[in-house]
Amino acid sequence: MKILLAGDSKRSWNIINTLLEKQHRVTVLNTDITYCQQLADQYEEILILNGDSTELLTLGEANEKKFDMVIAMSLNDSENLVICELCKNTFHIQNTAAIINCPKNTDIFHKLGVNIVIDTNTFVLSCINN
Repeated sequence: MKILLAGDSKRSWNIINTLLEKQHRVTVLNTDITYCQQLADQYEEILILNGDSTELLTLGEANEKKFDMVIAMSLNDSENLVICELCKNTFHIQNTAAIINCPKNTDIFHKLGVNIVIDTNTFVLSCINN
């Protein structure tokens, strides 16, 4: 599967490793040029693009690769929603996933068609025994 990791998170290392182990083709789109260079230094097998994942033109250029899935990984929930919405509605990428930081946003992401919503706070709290 061709997967785009989009957004300015620097938490993609483990996700990249796992996706590569499962033989997926990975592209990373990030505005941080230093982070992009670090990824390029470590991974020869992934495509790294430097740009803003919430901009239509940038996503359009990235989508020339015709992705099967996008994973929105920004630290900002609203950016992740924009990424998923643009990818789904403009570029017809049907499989969308977003990592969110505010549990209150889960329902709105689902209602707006994001296929997979990962709420990190609720997950961490569910792992703590009371």
